Amino acid sequence: MVYAILKPVFWLLTHLLCRYRVSGRENIPQDGPVLIVANHLIWYDPLLLGIIFPRRLWFMAKIEIFRLPIVGFAARLTDQIPVHRGESDRAALEQALGYLRQGRAVTIFPEGAVAQHGRLLDAHTGVAMLALRSGAPILPVAHRGTRRIFIGRGVWLPRVEVRIGEPYIPQVPAGLSRKAALKMVTEDLMLRIARMLPPEDRGAYAQPVQELERELISRVQSETRRRQTTRDL
Repeated sequence: MVYAILKPVFWLLTHLLCRYRVSGRENIPQDGPVLIVANHLIWYDPLLLGIIFPRRLWFMAKIEIFRLPIVGFAARLTDQIPVHRGESDRAALEQALGYLRQGRAVTIFPEGAVAQHGRLLDAHTGVAMLALRSGAPILPVAHRGTRRIFIGRGVWLPRVEVRIGEPYIPQVPAGLSRKAALKMVTEDLMLRIARMLPPEDRGAYAQPVQELERELISRVQSETRRRQTTRDL
């Protein structure tokens, strides 16, 4: 109920603050579990995604949000997921897994922090753990321009672009260690997001995407051979 009331309010607010363009809406699963993964540029990102997606979203948000007077109250009423940053928050992961098993759309920003310079940061592997344990498809989302909504000076109704990729279920080669599998899934996801951004916004993934992909494949093959050799000894 609260989510349904707040959504049109934030829709109106967003149209007063910026002009946004969305591509890939047809890729959004209409129902069933889905793990929506996006880059993070400013605190307003969740509100923007919330009005763009036709279905209800549940966000994994830092615990500090829940302590704010108004926003925190709304986050609690809408059953968002509090996350303790800088530590392995098992309770948050289990809550997110529970939501996915209920067929909900869970949204996570894998960088774990706002990218102050507007470019991609190295991602954490929690999103990979959720994807592999739940079996839910991942929906990569890339956006740019949201930092100009509040930070840009002399810019009236800045342009914001949101690109929604195709959903996919990550595949892990047999014999890969858990640590290597989590890293592989995380890097593959971030490469998908990077491909939807211009080169200057790719940050930690600014190395040509083709080179990163070859490097990722090479590491996976090396790890698989190493584990196979260990088993044969």
